[in-house]
Amino acid sequence: MDPEIIREHGAQELQVLRGKMLAWKEDYFRSVPPEGGEDYLFLCQDFALEIEEYVYPYVRRMVETKHIEPSEASEFLDFCYQCVNELKEALTQRR
Repeated sequence: MDPEIIREHGAQELQVLRGKMLAWKEDYFRSVPPEGGEDYLFLCQDFALEIEEYVYPYVRRMVETKHIEPSEASEFLDFCYQCVNELKEALTQRR
């Protein structure tokens, strides 16, 4: 297969994954009662574990198959963990 087509598919797949990450983040936000609080920080750990278990291996495989560059993978994973940090900030600011 043409490397350009492979990279195009990789870029499209990253966009789909971004959407899924945002949906996961919103789902976690909906799991938190309005008062939030540090009692719910376990949700951040759960979210991070889901990224490590499901997203990271998939993204690594996309790099191995040359669908994306390592720098794109790094940028995407930074985005994923930024979603976790946003959840953490929201939890610690609610009271």
